[in-house]
Amino acid sequence: MKLKNLSLLLDWKPNTNHIGFYVAKNKGFYSQYGIQLKILNPTQTTATALVGTGKADFGISYANDLIYARNAHVPIVSLAGIIQKDSSCFVWRTNSKIKSIKDLEGKRYGGWGSPEENATLKYIFEKNGAQFNKLKILTTGAQDFLPATLKNVDFTWEYRAWNILAAELKGVSVGTYCPNEHFSELNKPSPLVITSENKIKREPDLVKNFMKATSLGFEFAIQNPEQAAKILIEEVPELEGNLVNASTKMLSSMFQADAPKWGYQSESRFEAYAGWMKKVDLIQQIPKASEYLDNSFLP
Repeated sequence: MKLKNLSLLLDWKPNTNHIGFYVAKNKGFYSQYGIQLKILNPTQTTATALVGTGKADFGISYANDLIYARNAHVPIVSLAGIIQKDSSCFVWRTNSKIKSIKDLEGKRYGGWGSPEENATLKYIFEKNGAQFNKLKILTTGAQDFLPATLKNVDFTWEYRAWNILAAELKGVSVGTYCPNEHFSELNKPSPLVITSENKIKREPDLVKNFMKATSLGFEFAIQNPEQAAKILIEEVPELEGNLVNASTKMLSSMFQADAPKWGYQSESRFEAYAGWMKKVDLIQQIPKASEYLDNSFLP
């Protein structure tokens, strides 16, 4: 059987959020479904833009990018939520004497300079009775938490199962504030597997087969975290073994969580998040979740 070449554009350098793709590739799940998958490292252009214009077949994206894209008439559809809950948290070193959001007044936040960062921080500050205008926001780009908080900044926004876990494994004591634990409207599946409406229209069976193989990869990681971690280390040898093992173990219970199946996307959760985006003036209109979410390709 001749394999069909497909590409998947990552959102970030390879990490455990992507483990299901590497497992599915390594174990031959994609080739079983007639697919030769090429995993592409991220570029300066977002996955929504490249997938929307057909320069990549599939991509990894986020709810906010997806909603912005739909409002700009970019024909993007999300096929699956990789992790059921938003697993990102604000994090600081405990030796910085920060105990609450109020203690972040006057501190330096290091981020990537996006409008939703400002909106999220402002929202959290106001809800906690803290003064947002006392926060110093610095654009530090993709700098890792550990070196960044040694001199440049006091806190950053990281994934629980990656940079925060990496700090803990190095024996650094950290404090966290995870928005999903405090605000249901900020708790949506993240990251997301996206494709274009055009791809769905022209090759629905191929999209279905891609998602079947991908689901098998993530289900394997959920049931066999140790073996899945070994596979990821084999596929991406520059990754730190200890971190991959600990992270995969942590994520194995988070990937599906209480959803009926891995990848399932609840429209109401996306609508609640889009409603929040409108409330804080990130968007002017709320796109219909049914137009940009499609669970029908999940096996």
